[in-house]
Amino acid sequence: LGGGTLSMLSVMDGHGEGGHVVADVCCEMLPKLLLRTLSHAARSGLAHTTSNEHTPVQTPGSGDIAGANSTSSCAAHLANIPVPNPQDAASSGTIEWWRESASAAFKDMHGFLAACTCQAVAPSAIPGPAEVMDAPGSLPTSSLGTGDAESSTAAPAMLLQAGRSCLPRIDSRTSGTTATVALVLPGQRLLVAHVGDSRAIFGTRSRMPSQAPVASALAGSSASSSGASVVWRVGDLTRDHKPDLPDECQRIEEAGAQVVCVGNPPNTTNRVFSSHQTWPSINMSRSLGDLHAHSQGLSCVPEVLLTDQLWDPRSDEAIIMLASDGVWDVVAPGSAVEIAAAAAASGADPAAAVAREAYERWGRRCLQ
Repeated sequence: LGGGTLSMLSVMDGHGEGGHVVADVCCEMLPKLLLRTLSHAARSGLAHTTSNEHTPVQTPGSGDIAGANSTSSCAAHLANIPVPNPQDAASSGTIEWWRESASAAFKDMHGFLAACTCQAVAPSAIPGPAEVMDAPGSLPTSSLGTGDAESSTAAPAMLLQAGRSCLPRIDSRTSGTTATVALVLPGQRLLVAHVGDSRAIFGTRSRMPSQAPVASALAGSSASSSGASVVWRVGDLTRDHKPDLPDECQRIEEAGAQVVCVGNPPNTTNRVFSSHQTWPSINMSRSLGDLHAHSQGLSCVPEVLLTDQLWDPRSDEAIIMLASDGVWDVVAPGSAVEIAAAAAASGADPAAAVAREAYERWGRRCLQ
């Protein structure tokens, strides 16, 4: 992207009956939305403000969101935007702009899913306010939209803009996806935005004096066939959005739901639950889609991280890895980085090597 000055990585892990469809749509649209939102805000002169205003999403085929040329144009423009230093107090306004622009892309994506659901559900099947109030445990009418106050008007606006016939048929009432997107910026800096429990990690280690960089299959990383004794320094770039986290639990309880622990030790999990609930309870506190659960306090608003320079390619090797809980539940971050580095050094696909190791470990638990 941007003539090689930008790289983007993303992972979407769908859940629910239609989760694979939701994840596929988000995988196609969300990275483009992020580039478009950041670029549009910069072109509009919003890089020096903290305005919440943003341009609504355009549906595939109805505008430039689906065009490869527009994506390239947005990336090229974005590559020329100076990235603020998070440690510089004078840059606080611009940093907030980056964060709000990334959040706007996630809100638009969630609103698009809600609009698609409004189309998929026949108008006669959508309950009116009186019907909802009379049905114990039913959803409020807003839950067929986004469920998030920040984007509650996005779905109707997009329906009017695009027309029902332009929207794909998606029912995301009980289906959704995690979403983790990492944009590798010039100067070895990262913008990471995520909802859910698909974690992003970063690993770096010093390059030995005799080592020459070898391009890795992982964006923004390099690996070498020597220097295996050098220890990787690995850290998380995101936190898993689980409902038992104090701040997440507070938001859920304020929405009138509760967090319950289910299962038998040691195999327990925390889920979001309301009395008279008729849909499956969810085990995360932020997601895209899952419209029913968003009426219980789930959020589509991502946590956004903008880093300072994380590594020096002249002296460091680096690996940025995004994966779903299917990896992280059985492979520790440090082990994952070592597996990826070894694969890259041998010319193999690092992502495939990590996925294969996770699959084999699940197999040893008889859970493949």
